[in-house]
Amino acid sequence: MKKTLYVLIAVLLLAALFAGCGGQSKSDQPPAGVKETQQPAQSEASTAPESADTADLPELPAAGSGTVAKSYAAYSEAKSALITRLTEGLSNNPDTGMAVFSFFGVTMVDVATLPVSFFGSGQQAAEIGLSMVGATNVKYTENGNSYTISYSDDENNTYEFSGTYDPAADALTCTATANGKESIFMEYRKTAFGYAGQYYMLNDDGTAIAYVVATDGENGTVGFMSAAKKPAALTGSEAADFPKACDEWYSIQGTTITGKTSDGKEFNFEYTPSESESN
Repeated sequence: MKKTLYVLIAVLLLAALFAGCGGQSKSDQPPAGVKETQQPAQSEASTAPESADTADLPELPAAGSGTVAKSYAAYSEAKSALITRLTEGLSNNPDTGMAVFSFFGVTMVDVATLPVSFFGSGQQAAEIGLSMVGATNVKYTENGNSYTISYSDDENNTYEFSGTYDPAADALTCTATANGKESIFMEYRKTAFGYAGQYYMLNDDGTAIAYVVATDGENGTVGFMSAAKKPAALTGSEAADFPKACDEWYSIQGTTITGKTSDGKEFNFEYTPSESESN
């Protein structure tokens, strides 16, 4: 049920994001080709809990209960919790509020890699889930611990996500292509301290969004890479603060937030979330 909620929320957030974007620039890419779709007007009856259509939805992502799905969900929860703590802390400090805009790239990449959340879920879940955000011709294949999801958009562009999960290392590596050209690379690995992850996404204009993350319980660090080159693969032996090697990074340890902004300014401050933020 928890997995169901996460995937449905992600899908609904994605649909809402592109419904409110108006005209998208080429650099604001949806999930490797998922386009904004015109949704039919919904009547009150269509949104009722007892609707026949919505009654079947809870079983959908439940199919994604395999090892890779559970692993990806656990990693995503840890990363999301870290980024939430960091952005709340940064936005509540007058000297670091603007740093929150650096995390927009994280949101863009996370939205673009939505199909990965359907690894291990089967054809039906992937097809129905991705069709909700405009994908067509969805095809899901699974061979041991290797997974592939391909689909098209309304302009007949083709996209493919291919990933391999290593259960022994609790690690997933995935690449995505757009019309046969690599557009996204992502991976994460379980480590002694938590998780290490990294993301690299090429935009149509040749620019790239790249970031690395290390989670350590409620603590962790996020780093943004300026080099427009795909990073080397993770080894699993990374230090808990390895994102600090980036030109721009933000870290939280307990109530202490430290970092280096995009203009090279270093900072350090204490942050205790309010009761409403911690709930």
